[in-house]
Amino acid sequence: MTEGQKAAGSAVARSSEGDGTAEPWGFGYEWVTKCSVAAFKERMQAMREGEQPVTESSERPRPANAIRALHAFAMFSSVDRLIECAVSFDYRDAVNMVATAALSRNIIHAAELAIRQWDAERASEGGHPRLTDGVIHDIACQRTVLDVAVFVRECRRAKKSELVDQTLRVFTTPSSGRTNLDKALLYIALRDEECGQEAAELLRLTLVAITEHVHMPFQASYTVPREFQDLAGALHQLSPSERILEEWVDAQLRIPDRVPETRRIVAHLIATRTDSPDTLVEHVGKRLSQHDIAEICGQLARQGSSEKCVLIREHAASRDNVEHLAEIVIAWHRSEALTRTTKDLLADIVARGTARAAGPRSPVELDYLDTVLGNFNAQPECRRLLRIAAAAHTDGRSGADLAGLLVRIERPRDRNRVAQTIAQRLAAHVLEQGADARLFVEYVEGLRGHGRAEAVDLACKELADPSDPVGVIRGSGAVIAEIAACLYGAALPRDGWDLLERCLENEQRVTPRDVALVVDRLRTSSMEEEDRHFLLRATVGRWSDANRREEAVEELRGRGFEEEATEVIRSLR
Repeated sequence: MTEGQKAAGSAVARSSEGDGTAEPWGFGYEWVTKCSVAAFKERMQAMREGEQPVTESSERPRPANAIRALHAFAMFSSVDRLIECAVSFDYRDAVNMVATAALSRNIIHAAELAIRQWDAERASEGGHPRLTDGVIHDIACQRTVLDVAVFVRECRRAKKSELVDQTLRVFTTPSSGRTNLDKALLYIALRDEECGQEAAELLRLTLVAITEHVHMPFQASYTVPREFQDLAGALHQLSPSERILEEWVDAQLRIPDRVPETRRIVAHLIATRTDSPDTLVEHVGKRLSQHDIAEICGQLARQGSSEKCVLIREHAASRDNVEHLAEIVIAWHRSEALTRTTKDLLADIVARGTARAAGPRSPVELDYLDTVLGNFNAQPECRRLLRIAAAAHTDGRSGADLAGLLVRIERPRDRNRVAQTIAQRLAAHVLEQGADARLFVEYVEGLRGHGRAEAVDLACKELADPSDPVGVIRGSGAVIAEIAACLYGAALPRDGWDLLERCLENEQRVTPRDVALVVDRLRTSSMEEEDRHFLLRATVGRWSDANRREEAVEELRGRGFEEEATEVIRSLR
């Protein structure tokens, strides 16, 4: 029988996890453990070359059998013999032998082989061939993830940090063929082997490798988003109760030399994630320092991912700690990429960001934030923008609070502009959203108490004749009449009169039905009858559209308001 013939095509033998002995994978190669290295090399070379001279009966070359023989040598020889013999083999054969042992034998033995070969190479100063690099590559790229984790553990226990680092680098390089699922699996397995530091480094190398291969802007990349999404998704699936990426980010940011790199990685992660909700966005906004937030959002803004920047900003604005909010505002305003959106950040802070369902921050809290900004030496512009944002937020505010926040604005131009904004929003609240009339009345009362007649004028004008070009809101006359009646009741007859006059003289917006509704409400108010009649003569009675005026008269008579109808007609005489 030709040497090794029966073993041809046999399956690769693997050593058992328990005793480390190789199971026989066929007959014909037992001799490899019984002969000297020199004899083994001669017989292997004979298999490759065949019998010379070549005749019909001579043995033909069988190079595949030589490969099987070397495989058997790698499987059946002890680690000591493999390391000792490595220097005797041709370099290619030595690499093949050691790699076969590293891939096919028990992973504990493979680690022992790599460690001892590493030591032999360093001790001999060139006397041993450099085989460890190939061993590391094959283990990192071809062994199962669980085997790789055990290999790293054994190298760590042997204090071979170089082997650990090289294994992780090879495993995470894009050319390794390892998927992001493989990397997520190894991360979990390393932690279970009590190699938490190595697991963190694996994650860092993985993310760095991905970011370094980004050549296109975020919004134009079609491959990177999938890379990140797969990694994050795999980690979440493997350990759904943990926030692995978030915890890794926190740990990396505590290492000074890693801060810039980590911020860049986080910006890439956020820019390219497409799943929602994004827990990393929330973590950045609610947990990271003001410097980290400003730098990450600045990178997002510069790369055209402003919508992700807005999401982080809203989470940051929901924080309860006022000192933290002040620090975020200061860092945000100092960022060249973000300073133009400081007003938006402050508006989010006033509204509580993602916690806006709880209602806006109270004037007391906003006053404290203003004070803290001053104590932290914030630029005056920050405090100015805060007061504007605080006053312009009308949702969930009482009229008194609106007036009180408005008068805190120092610059007249800013105050008038915000007063106009408040007037528009109040009008919408009252006319379109059905807000209580007391909201408007309290606002006017507050303004009068602070001596802001110009803001009262803007509010009354906007309510009676909204600047927003919308159609006539059905029943708006009744709402205005109710507010005017309340103003009279609050001892503000001048403002009540001004509101009614502005409303009723606008014949393009006020309908005859609205006139009747106003009269109906004023009859039960504290407004004097004489004033009510004079109001009708000075407004409805002077409408230029005669037909529309006559319709108003008929509407009043139809409701039984004969005296008021007479006053409208009287103004024409």
